[in-house]
Amino acid sequence: MLSACIVRGGTSRPLYPGPARPDPEVARVVGPIGEVDGQDVSKQGKAFSVLPGCHVVKLAAKTGEINTLGNGGYVASLPPAVYAFRTLAAHTYEIEVQIEPASGPVGPITIRAWDRDTSGGASEVSPIRSTQEIDDCMRWHP
Repeated sequence: MLSACIVRGGTSRPLYPGPARPDPEVARVVGPIGEVDGQDVSKQGKAFSVLPGCHVVKLAAKTGEINTLGNGGYVASLPPAVYAFRTLAAHTYEIEVQIEPASGPVGPITIRAWDRDTSGGASEVSPIRSTQEIDDCMRWHP
């Protein structure tokens, strides 16, 4: 199984006003992301820093990876999915795409999202099923 979006390390592009803040003050959102809070970020990388609070994240239309050993890679079209992350400082919200090996050009894709804390704990986050979940998230405060 190929897994994409393993970008837990490295730097994140800040999506908040003002100077960059230290990691313990922000949350990270990583993965094949198309939009964060209505802002198109599809060409700005795969790791973003946000202030704690509710953030609405839409998957990118496509994701891909080139094998660094030079023996292939993939491009995958992703189904539309929206997450209403209730972000906490120092947590990472990771959208992970797993592509099972297939003998042809089409194979099954599994998409899972995680809320990961600094101690290694993780809980799975489901995509929204209704806009009411976005409304509820927007009323939430950390």
